Amino acid sequence: MTNYYVGLESRSHAFLLERRMKNEGIKCEISFVPREVMNDLCNMGIKFDESVFAMAVNLLRRCGLPGCRLYKETVMPYGFTYSEVQI
Repeated sequence: MTNYYVGLESRSHAFLLERRMKNEGIKCEISFVPREVMNDLCNMGIKFDESVFAMAVNLLRRCGLPGCRLYKETVMPYGFTYSEVQI
């Protein structure tokens, strides 16, 4: 199972991006981004499933929010692994 997190600079950006994604028909939710991944920016972000990855990345490229970072979370038997994905 794979999930993606969008890390943002502020909480207001998280609420704005969530609304834009839902308006585009992308199933997502506001979530706290794990501290192992992101501790320099706001720790609130948007979580979505890999089934909507293409639509979400397309929207992220168009939205123009500064400081957007995309992280991939992979569930392993021993825990979670995280890696940054280039948008």
